[in-house]
Amino acid sequence: MQSFPASLFSDGPAPRLLDLAVKAQESKGELSLDDEIRRYIRTVRGNWIANWNCSVYTASGVLEFTADSVERGEGLAPFPPEFREKAERAAGDVNPAEYLRMLAEIVRILDRELSPEYDELPMAGWEFQLTFPYLFGFDAILMDEGDQEFADAVRSAVTNEHPYCAERAASYTTEAQRALVLFPGPDGLKSRLYWATRDRLQELIATVNEHMQREHS
Repeated sequence: MQSFPASLFSDGPAPRLLDLAVKAQESKGELSLDDEIRRYIRTVRGNWIANWNCSVYTASGVLEFTADSVERGEGLAPFPPEFREKAERAAGDVNPAEYLRMLAEIVRILDRELSPEYDELPMAGWEFQLTFPYLFGFDAILMDEGDQEFADAVRSAVTNEHPYCAERAASYTTEAQRALVLFPGPDGLKSRLYWATRDRLQELIATVNEHMQREHS
């Protein structure tokens, strides 16, 4: 069998796309595979590092390479067990190599489209966690802080990291500002995070900026 780097099938775009395919297959029609891939494309395009590291076009090439490896060798048998299980679940009764090649073609076709706006294709839970990981993590901090005022909870989260708070502080304000741009209504991200209204996101930015100006300017 043609040799291949096992890391391609333990992590990276091939298992990620198979995860989405399995989720769509097993949703009993609630999820569309095309829409899940559109969300994947939107997520990669919206992150310069992800796009630089592995563009959507490259991801489709990895799926093609995987299909070739399956076809020319001993099927899925030599692959890592977790990847093999995902590929089998996604392919169902279809030949795995054919399924992987079909999935690659779907990715290529959808990559030619413009990314849909969030009012056209709402943000999925997995997409939200990848787009706003620090805001998502701040939810746990708020729960731990109990009855503390919101601004005080923000101040504590940043101060506790001081003087090595630059990354966390920048990430909080970057994600909050992005949320305000992408979801400009008064509810902001409230549908995903109960506290993340426009006013609270603005308060988070102001509180972090206050700390940075006081301690780091």
